[in-house]
Order: sequence, then structure tokens, then C-alpha cells
Amino acid sequence: MKKLNLYFFIFLLILACSKSDDSGAEIEIIEEEIEQIFSCVSYDKQLDPQNTNQDDLMQYWYKFVDDVKCTRGGPDYGERNPSPNIFFEYRTVAQIASGVTPDHIAYSTFSGYCNDSAVNVGVLYNEWTEKNLLQRLWIMYHEFGHDVYKYEHSTDRADIMFPASTRGDININDFIEAKDRMFKRSFPGIKYIPCPS
Repeated sequence: MKKLNLYFFIFLLILACSKSDDSGAEIEIIEEEIEQIFSCVSYDKQLDPQNTNQDDLMQYWYKFVDDVKCTRGGPDYGERNPSPNIFFEYRTVAQIASGVTPDHIAYSTFSGYCNDSAVNVGVLYNEWTEKNLLQRLWIMYHEFGHDVYKYEHSTDRADIMFPASTRGDININDFIEAKDRMFKRSFPGIKYIPCPS
């Protein structure tokens, strides 16, 4: 009798384990949304509601200019720099095939950061297209930090001026806090690019 009960128990156990759930109910995955801290400008998916081309680099310049004006009250870098030179560079097939890749996605130049009336920023297009909006904002604010504020790189990963400007682990609040510190010139180890007098 004990053997029969044991066999019956094992049979029920196997039957219970092999039974599938045919209820058709889907498991709902809830992503926790973070509450965005205050920023006087919006960082929507479209920086400019009239412009659906996210590869229009001038949108990032206009957003930066507006952000400085409303966060700090100025200066108006749009007036100071009426003709910014912000452009894409395209790597050739030969460069891609050779495996020689740059260690940056964007750069500013001496002609920009040592000239208050010029903004000169280049962006590698292939790498740019792989980034999300927040990463693109981070990249462009980083370059404007060099070009407009004359900042050197920071050693703090939380700063926009940290050299790995394409971090994938940032959220909107990280960006807002970092750009506010950048505008207020209040991040640790701040250094400036030396320009000739």
C-alpha cells in the first residue's frame, strides 16, 4: 500500500509539473519611470518640433544656447557666435576596412575654443547614428563645453566634460545635473584650455 501511495504521489507530481498554463495571460513588465528634475528647457525626442531630422546638428546648438540663457540668464552665445560651423565627417570605405577608427565621436578645434566668436565642432556620422537622443545631447554639450567654455576634460565620470562622452548608463536627471554644473562652472578639478593671449 505504501508503494502504491508513493507511485500515486509521484504521478501527481509529474502531472502537476508538466501541466501548462493555457490561460493566455501575458506577464506585464512595468518599467519604473523616473521623475525628471526641473530644467527650464525641454529635452523631448524632437529638439525642435518643426524639425523631424534628428541629424540636424544645429538643433543641438540652438538647444544649448537656449539652455544657457534660461539656466544662467546668459550670455547669448547665439549672438556671440552667429555662424557656428557644426558639421558631420564621413569615414571612407577604405578607413572602415582598415579597422582604423578614431577614439572619439566628436571634436572641437583650436580655431573654435580659442576664438570667442567661432564655434567649430565636427561629428563622425556613422557613430552618431548609433546613439540615442540623450547620448547625442551629452556629446554635443561636451563639445560646446570645450568650444564655448574652453573646458579641458574632467576626471569625474558624472561630468559632461568626462572624456567618455557617449556613456550609455546616463538618464535624463544625470544629464540635467551635469549640464547645470557645467554652466555654473562648479565641477571638481575644473581646468581650462590654454589659449594664446
